[in-house]
Amino acid sequence: MQISEIFSNTLLKGQVAIVTGGGTGIGKVIAHQLGSVGAKLVLAGRREEVLKKTEDEFVSQGFEVLTVPTDIREIDQVENLVTQAVNRFGKVDILINNAGGQFPKKAEELSKNGWDAVIRTNLNGTFYVTQAVGKQMIKQGTGGAITNILVSFLHRGAPGIAHSVAARNGVYGLMKNLALEWAQHSIRVNSIGAGLFITEGMQEEMAAADPTFIDNTIKAVPLRRVGNLEELGWLAAYLSSKASGYITGENIIIDGGNSLGHGITFFPY
Repeated sequence: MQISEIFSNTLLKGQVAIVTGGGTGIGKVIAHQLGSVGAKLVLAGRREEVLKKTEDEFVSQGFEVLTVPTDIREIDQVENLVTQAVNRFGKVDILINNAGGQFPKKAEELSKNGWDAVIRTNLNGTFYVTQAVGKQMIKQGTGGAITNILVSFLHRGAPGIAHSVAARNGVYGLMKNLALEWAQHSIRVNSIGAGLFITEGMQEEMAAADPTFIDNTIKAVPLRRVGNLEELGWLAAYLSSKASGYITGENIIIDGGNSLGHGITFFPY
């Protein structure tokens, strides 16, 4: 990963950021961007060895990093995450809710266990972390920025992932409500509606499942490309900074125009 030159390296100087699912993929990219502009990082994830590898990589680049193995579905582990962050860095200023998971399944074939698993992680887990961090931010009395990573097709749906879309719409509603409820504490709550971004390993997995998926998706994107992961990191950094200090309760779409509903860029007449 290259350190970004888009923002000043002091944009988030002195700020402490918790990133769930911060050891790999989108979470890792966002964490790297936050670290490159001065934030102290607290990375949470279920796999300790993955977190350790990312910690070593980030520390070698001069970032201040704490890793805390955490299953966001377990409240005691979530509370430990916040406690460890405060013990190490003294406060929490930023939360990136990135952890989640899904699997493709037709709605009529989805089991109760499958439904519950996605709801527990994507909705319940996100709430548990947000609640714990929100309590800490309110206690600190200095405000904060919370950003949830969602999907650009949130309100359109997508075949095969009804369980995930339901959970993420729950997070969307939570974002709206908490933006109102916690505004009095100067805590801003927003979300990012991400389109197609290819993370490590995703290209191979998608190609194995459907070799035409990426190309077909790109055809429906007016900008005719997938997103660059750095672009997602830049948006997260912006929403975490004072530059977005008057923005709360918003879902910022970053999908190359895909959510506009069609891929037509010029009518043939």
